[in-house]
Amino acid sequence: MDHPLKLGGFKILKDMAGFCLILPETPDSLPAAFCRLIAEKKINLPYITCIRKDRAWDMHILVDAHDGLRTSLAIQENFGETCNTQSKSAILSIFPHKNNPEILGRLFEVLYGQGLQPEALANSPSAISVVLEEELIIRAGNALFEPFYFSAYRTPEDWRSAQEGKELLYKEVVASYQEKRPKVYGFEYYDLQALFRFHVSGRDRIPTAGVLKDLAGLEIPLTFSAAGPCPDKTTSCISVCLPASGSHSFQKMIHRAAPEAALDIVSPVSVFSMNGPHFGDRYGIASGLLTALEGYGVDLLCLSCTIASVTGVVPSPQLDSALLAIQSFFEVPAVIKR
Repeated sequence: MDHPLKLGGFKILKDMAGFCLILPETPDSLPAAFCRLIAEKKINLPYITCIRKDRAWDMHILVDAHDGLRTSLAIQENFGETCNTQSKSAILSIFPHKNNPEILGRLFEVLYGQGLQPEALANSPSAISVVLEEELIIRAGNALFEPFYFSAYRTPEDWRSAQEGKELLYKEVVASYQEKRPKVYGFEYYDLQALFRFHVSGRDRIPTAGVLKDLAGLEIPLTFSAAGPCPDKTTSCISVCLPASGSHSFQKMIHRAAPEAALDIVSPVSVFSMNGPHFGDRYGIASGLLTALEGYGVDLLCLSCTIASVTGVVPSPQLDSALLAIQSFFEVPAVIKR
C-alpha cells in the first residue's frame, strides 16, 4: 500500500446545480455564446469546463442551487432539452497539487475504487476540484484520508468541526463586487505542451490512475487536467497536458494500461492560468475571457474555471494572440513563463 501523501487541505462547496452539455457539430464560438447568455442573466459560475474535440464541445457547468431553474430554462431555450442534464452537486477541492500527477492518480484511484464516479474534474494552479453528486460528498471526504493526510486535521471529524459555518461565510463574500476591468493576481503559462484526450471504460479506470502515479516517478508534471463522463455514462472522458518532451512515454504507458483507449493528441499547445478576485464567483469573467479570445481569433481547445482560477489550452502558435486577448479584458500586472 502507498504511504499517504501530505496535502495542505481540502474544502467542500455544496448546494450546487450541475449541468452537462455534450454537443456534436457545434461552432467554435459555443462556449463564448453560452457564457454570454449566463452573464446576461447575472448567474455566477463557480465551475465550468469546456473541452473541444473535432467539431464537438463537452461542457460541464455548476451554478448555485437557487439559480438552477433559471439556468435549466436558459439551456432548454437555446440548446434543447436533450442536451441538458441536471443534478444536485457539490465541489470537492484538494490542495496544493503542484502539478504532481501522483496526486491526481491517487484521487482517481480512491474515487473509482469507492464507486464514486465524478461528474467532472478540473485543476487550477493550486487545487484539483471534483464535482460529485451531493449525496456522495461525505463518502468522498472520508475516502480522502486513505491516500492523503492533512496536518491540520487527522480525521474526517476533525475537518468537519473546523469547517462549521465557513461555507455560509464564503457564499456571503462571493459576487459582492463587480470590477469594471477585472484584475489578475497572477498570470503564468507553459509552452510546448502536448494535449491528450481519451476515453477509458470502467475496467481501465484504475490502471489509468496508475499511469498518472507512474508519471511522478519520471518527473513529468501535469499542467492541465479535466475529466467527466461520456454520454453513455460508462466511459470517462479524460484530458491532460504535459510537456511535449514526455508525450511519447505517456502514450506508451496509456496504451499498456488501457489498450482500447483511442488517444487524440494535439501538440504543441500552451497552457495558461490566472487567478484574481472573484474569479468564478461573479458573472461575466468567463464570458469576457471567451469573447476576447474569440475576437482575436484564438482557437480555444480547453478551458476550466474552478472557484477562483481560470486555466486554458490553446495552440502554441496562438499564444501571443491569446495573451493580447486576455490583456484587452483583464488588468495583468505580470506574465510569468514556467
